Amino acid sequence: RIGLTCFCAPQRASARFCACCAGPPEVVPSADAGVAVTPFRRPAPEVLPPPHAGGFDVLVLGSGNSPSAPQLGHVLRRRCKPGSVVRKSDGLTVCEEAMANLASKNRRFNVAILLRYTSSDGGPARHIMVDAGKTMRQAVLAAFPRVGAETIDALLITHGHADAMLGIDDLRDLQEMREVREDGKIVGFVPVGGGGPMQIISNRDTLERVKETFPYLCGDVEMARPGVVLRRTAWLELKEVSDNDALSVAGLPVRLFPVWHGGTYISLGFAFGRKGDGGHPFVYISDVKELPPATMVWLEQVAQVGIEVLMVDCLSRRTHTSHFSLDESLDLIRRLRPARALLTGLCSCDVGDHDEVNAELAALRAFEGLDVQLAYDGMHIPEFAADNCASEDGASERPRKVPRSA
Repeated sequence: RIGLTCFCAPQRASARFCACCAGPPEVVPSADAGVAVTPFRRPAPEVLPPPHAGGFDVLVLGSGNSPSAPQLGHVLRRRCKPGSVVRKSDGLTVCEEAMANLASKNRRFNVAILLRYTSSDGGPARHIMVDAGKTMRQAVLAAFPRVGAETIDALLITHGHADAMLGIDDLRDLQEMREVREDGKIVGFVPVGGGGPMQIISNRDTLERVKETFPYLCGDVEMARPGVVLRRTAWLELKEVSDNDALSVAGLPVRLFPVWHGGTYISLGFAFGRKGDGGHPFVYISDVKELPPATMVWLEQVAQVGIEVLMVDCLSRRTHTSHFSLDESLDLIRRLRPARALLTGLCSCDVGDHDEVNAELAALRAFEGLDVQLAYDGMHIPEFAADNCASEDGASERPRKVPRSA
């Protein structure tokens, strides 16, 4: 008898060997006579190189809506909601295909991204995560090894819903701590590599919701002495910002802006990097139903300088009370005309099969000059210039061309 153990996401189905381990398992005798077991061997991941000095890139951790995909109820009841299903050309619903194919791009975690930034002095890459929802743990396990990430420097939260913040409890495992000993006894803990607490950054309403949900993580941290926490737990710092703040997060320029996520409920959008006079190369809007007039005016000003990649909410083909539909997403893309647009926050069964919808969207390039695609989990968006503004002598650096994603 052979026991097979593999934690690689595409290989959890029963199989004679693990494809990511590149061959059949090594069989070794177990303590029980006559039984052979397979030790788990984690292969060295193929790590994407970090951005060049002064650049940042983006890895899509999740591109789905709050239930994620395949949706639990659709799978257990063996049917998707009637009237809202876009079937694949082979007759399967998207949830059926995603359930059967563990490598499907229709499988989607809660919407989230990871940004990697390398400072102009060429130091080690810094990591900034946007949102930590219900599927954060699975998304991190699937994506972080690809970029060699072991921790994050900061977490930006768009809003106070479960699919944006319920994974905060697992941040403790992204913060490696080492023991501090005196006279042979443990007196406290400090972060490995130095530094202080992990920042969680959002507006007042969202941080209040974080405090209500995780009071045991957000109170005053007991300190053994300055810089040394008494207990091994997450060491977090809640940083309140306004809805229109401009700040530096782990050295990366970030501009916040408010959008309406149903009624006048505010979710934050983010514009990363700086470009020319008031421009931003990467603009991210994950949860939106309507843009406040002032936000729309500002985004149009940014678009005049040029947006290289716009990633925007697109829940379904039908209208919804708190999210953009496909038509509403395309309307914004037509107004801002980014070099490239990626749709995220997708309800797979309401939008359609990843590849088939991308083939449909390809017509926009031919007829309107718009490059629009669906994002997918694990998608890598190659690097942008983090600060491509005019130099002191008035000359501007040439913006980098954004290549196609891996």
